[in-house]
Amino acid sequence: MVKDENRIIFLNQMAGPLFRELAEDLAEVWPQSVLLTGHPDTVSYIGKSSLHIEPAPGYDRTNYFSRFISWVKYFFKALSFIWKQPRNSRLFIVSNPPFLGLAGLFFKVLRRQRYVMLVYDIYPDLLIALNRLEKGLLSKSWDFINRMVYEHASVVMTIDDDMRIRLEKKFDVTKTDYENILSIPVWADIDCIKPLEKKQNWFAIKYDLLDKTIILYSGNMGHSHDIETILEVAKELRMEERIHFVFIGEGVKWSLVEKTINEFKLKNITLLPFQPEEVLPMSISSGDIGVVTYEDGTQGCMSPSKSYYYMAAGLSLLVISNHETDLTRLIGERGLGIWVKNGDVDGMSKAVKGLRDDHDRLIRYKRAARNTAEQFYSRENTKLFVDALNSLK
Repeated sequence: MVKDENRIIFLNQMAGPLFRELAEDLAEVWPQSVLLTGHPDTVSYIGKSSLHIEPAPGYDRTNYFSRFISWVKYFFKALSFIWKQPRNSRLFIVSNPPFLGLAGLFFKVLRRQRYVMLVYDIYPDLLIALNRLEKGLLSKSWDFINRMVYEHASVVMTIDDDMRIRLEKKFDVTKTDYENILSIPVWADIDCIKPLEKKQNWFAIKYDLLDKTIILYSGNMGHSHDIETILEVAKELRMEERIHFVFIGEGVKWSLVEKTINEFKLKNITLLPFQPEEVLPMSISSGDIGVVTYEDGTQGCMSPSKSYYYMAAGLSLLVISNHETDLTRLIGERGLGIWVKNGDVDGMSKAVKGLRDDHDRLIRYKRAARNTAEQFYSRENTKLFVDALNSLK
C-alpha cells in the first residue's frame, strides 16, 4: 500500500494541458496523487490512473468581480478538500488564485503539512505594473502575506530567471527547506505539438490560411498582453494579401479585436475563441510567426507559456516588449525570430514583411525554434520537478 507521504495534492484552479502533464508525471512517482481543478478540459480528461482529477469551481474571466468570486469559491473548496485528506500528503500549490498559498500556510501551521509553491504570476507586482493597483497599504499587506507563504514553503519554484530574480527580493529564501528558488522552464509536448505542412492541416484549410504568411496570437488576451500593437500592424498591412493575422483565445481584449475588425472592416484578421484541446496541434501549426506580448512593466512578473508551444510547432517568434527578458535573450542566442518594442508599429510591420519576402530566413527561424524546443523545452523538464521534490525527503 502507498504511504500517505508519497501522495501529492495538486492545487491549480486552471490546470491546462501543461500543468496536467506535470501532475501526471509526478503521479507516476507518487501514485494516488490528486489534482483539484476547475479547468473544463482537464476535468473531462481521461488519462493515467495514477492521477485522480477532482472537479472544483472554475475560473470566471467575465469581469473583476466574477474573477474574485470564482477565486474565493475555489479557495474554500481547496480548504475543504485538503481537510479530508491524510495530513501527511504533500501540497503542490500554484499561484492561481493569487492567494491560494494561504491554504498551504494554514495547514502548515495547523498540522505541520508540507507544501511547495509554483509561481506562474507575481502578485501584487503584476497588478501594480498594469495600473490596476496602487502601491500602498493593500500592496504592502499582500507582499507581507506572500512573504509568510513563501518562507514557510518547502520550496518555491518559478518558470524563468527573470521571475526568480524578482522573487529573491521579496522574501528570505534561506527560510525554505530548499534554501533557494528553483527556476524550471516550462515546455510543450513535442510529440503532440509539432510542425505540420499546411496542406495537410485541416485547420489551415478550413480557415483559408494556405499560401499566406500567418501571424498567430494564441492564448489569453488579457490586460497584461499588448494586443493593441498587433492590431495597429494589422491595420497597417491590410492591403498585403499574403499576410494574415489569426487571434485565438479569450480575455478582456477579445472584444477589442472584434471591435477593430468591424470598425475598420479588416479582412486580414481571423478571430476565434479558444479551441478544444484536441485542436491545439492543428491551430498552433497553422501559423508561421507566433506573437508573444508583454504590456510595458509586466516583464519579470510572468512568462508566456505560449512561446514554448510556438517553438514546438516550429513557428518563428516575434516578441513585443519594451525591455529585455529571458525570451528576448533566447531569441538572440538561438536565432528564433525578432524582438520589437511596444507600440513600434513600423518596426513590426517591416519585420513581418521582411520574413514574408525572405522565405529562407523564415525557414531558418522556424527550424531553430523546433530544434530549441526539442533540446530544452520538452516534457523531459518534468523530471527536474521530480528531482527537486526528491531532494526534500
